[in-house]
Amino acid sequence: MVKKINTTEIKNLLVIVPHQDDEILIAAGLIREVVKNNGIVNVVLATNGDYGCRDYSKGYSRMRECIKGLEILGVNENQIFFLGYADTGMNREDSFLYRMYKEQNTNKILASITSKLTYGISEKEEFHYQLYHEHAQYTKQNFITDLKTLIEIIQPDTIVTTHQEDIHGDHEALFYFVRDILVDISHKKPQLYSGLVHSKAGDGLWPERDNAKFTKPEYNTNQKLLWENRYILDLKDEMNSGKCDCNLKYKALLEHKTALEPNAVDFLEAFIKDEEIFWKIDLECYEKRNNIPN
Repeated sequence: MVKKINTTEIKNLLVIVPHQDDEILIAAGLIREVVKNNGIVNVVLATNGDYGCRDYSKGYSRMRECIKGLEILGVNENQIFFLGYADTGMNREDSFLYRMYKEQNTNKILASITSKLTYGISEKEEFHYQLYHEHAQYTKQNFITDLKTLIEIIQPDTIVTTHQEDIHGDHEALFYFVRDILVDISHKKPQLYSGLVHSKAGDGLWPERDNAKFTKPEYNTNQKLLWENRYILDLKDEMNSGKCDCNLKYKALLEHKTALEPNAVDFLEAFIKDEEIFWKIDLECYEKRNNIPN
């Protein structure tokens, strides 16, 4: 039996993703439905998407594009939070968040070519600066504290983040950060869902282009990503009308001009489908220090 997400049960949604555009790829339809149901939606961007840039220009552009894209879905600037950390690459050995997650010295500064301090934009400072009026050093402890504080302030009933089987190191590590924080909190835990962006089939093969539905990635998987365990959200008319201005998901994606490089357009537009898919995470099955990646 196909599992469906009941959006009317979601009153306070928090979407936590690594890079600007991931929130659109994974959850634009879910965000829109919760907004239409008069629910609360907040979106957290863990990094500034500034991969390969030696100044702040790329990060500034991606943050502003994120705000414009989410405004199309009905999320205003006050509901968007930039943590302001670095984006340094996709592979585990390059990924900022993965290296941070594996770092044993929680106070070690992990600088990127762009910065060693969190930053936002003039009209929207990063979360740490909003709280303390100073930028945070790039340390594991600061990242955990910032994200945990934000979750505790918002107290969502539902969280969506990236999947642990995603081959992008930032996506994989963010799942572990979110999971560990939720295991650690004492108040009522939200329901956690995860969404897949970069599958082990490779970005050139998945998602399949021009299909209205997501198909199973062709690779050997395990119990963490069973296709039959996915939850489906069928998108409404304003979201499933193809690649046109009348499709709000597509329109929001087009605001991410920096991400829509020529070699990435086909991949990103492949997420414009008649559905979104998620996996429900059972937090009770996790213990601290278990299921840590190799």
